[in-house]
Amino acid sequence: MQSQTPQGHYEGALTRNGSVQLISFDFNHDKTTYDIPEIGYMDVTPEKISQNKDTLNIKIFYGDFYCFSDPKTGDLTGVSKNTKPEMRIHLKKTEAKEKNFTEEEIKFSNAAISLSGVLYKPKKSDKPVPYVILVHRSGWENRDTPWYHSLAYILASKGIGVLLYDKRGTGKSTGNFSSADFNDFAEDAASAFNYLKARNDLNYARIGFLGASQGGWVVPLASNKVSDCGFAVLIVGPAVSLYEQDINRVQYTLTEEGYSKESINAALHYSGLFFKYIQSNTAKDWETLKKYASEIKGEKWIDQLDIPQSQTGDDVLWWRKNKYDPKEALSTIKCPVLSILGEKDVLVPPAENKSKMETYLTKAGVKHKIIIIKDCGHDMITQGKINGPEENWPYTYWQWQKQPQEFVNSIFEFIKK
Repeated sequence: MQSQTPQGHYEGALTRNGSVQLISFDFNHDKTTYDIPEIGYMDVTPEKISQNKDTLNIKIFYGDFYCFSDPKTGDLTGVSKNTKPEMRIHLKKTEAKEKNFTEEEIKFSNAAISLSGVLYKPKKSDKPVPYVILVHRSGWENRDTPWYHSLAYILASKGIGVLLYDKRGTGKSTGNFSSADFNDFAEDAASAFNYLKARNDLNYARIGFLGASQGGWVVPLASNKVSDCGFAVLIVGPAVSLYEQDINRVQYTLTEEGYSKESINAALHYSGLFFKYIQSNTAKDWETLKKYASEIKGEKWIDQLDIPQSQTGDDVLWWRKNKYDPKEALSTIKCPVLSILGEKDVLVPPAENKSKMETYLTKAGVKHKIIIIKDCGHDMITQGKINGPEENWPYTYWQWQKQPQEFVNSIFEFIKK
């Protein structure tokens, strides 16, 4: 192989003990992307890609792969570096499929914050089409974050317009997401909405929001800040307060990891003391928290807890600033709502959120639908597993991770209505 990466469109499969999952790559001089449709990954940039003599090293969702090119056929074949059992990859060069949407670089602002992003516009549509604004999860996320970037591509390919922007302080957007609160994020999303409404060249039917996880808290706030919001899609969006959600996270995560009831109760006791101090800000509650933290410091599960280094550390201040409960926003929302929860989500467990979501949306008096996607966790992808006690090909085999079709279909049908 030459000392340069291959060029063009390649299609093939990943294999694990005979089980197959389809994958494709687009190798270009300026950018390489890959698709794994079954897990909902589309047009995703590899975590790393490098060429060393005859070896192409590429890191994707499933790990590090070392690939070689057949000089006669041009086929790419490779193996994973660390996964056991070994994953193999085989790719063949073929014709690329033309996208049925265009991409436009955009910029809009919220007061002093400049927000940049991309607008996906469906081609060949005489009728008005719905547009959806994607609202970020927690942490550092921009237009290239695989989960959102893929969802934007999937929806755009199904004829829905999508606005995907870099969260403030990421990509080409200014500002600082770590010092912002939920209201700031909602104002950013509302600014995106107003930007779309002001575009005279877009033949839009209606404009709405879609937010996952933390974005599911932000979207109801954003939709209440604009006029004529067409819809709101909440993917693993909590109906409980931030404090409750974190306590649920501790309980369900430790339960899933197999800890004893005694350990779980100790962790929950700590969380109760932590939030008591957050709300009271008294020296007495700080000393009580510090004393209990020292008693449990040797426990294996302590990394699941927020242990503040000081009385006024950044984490303490963040929790105080984000003392948020979505009850009011959900109870007063004025647009149709789709709420999607994952059956096995330990961060936003349906048992703690579904009934509250139903209560608040019923009070709001809006059309709404709440769906629980089977076998899915917080990322809306199932776990990879063997469909039997052990691998015994061909009777039992490895079932790859996947994003159930019901997930995307539910969003598409709801937005298109």
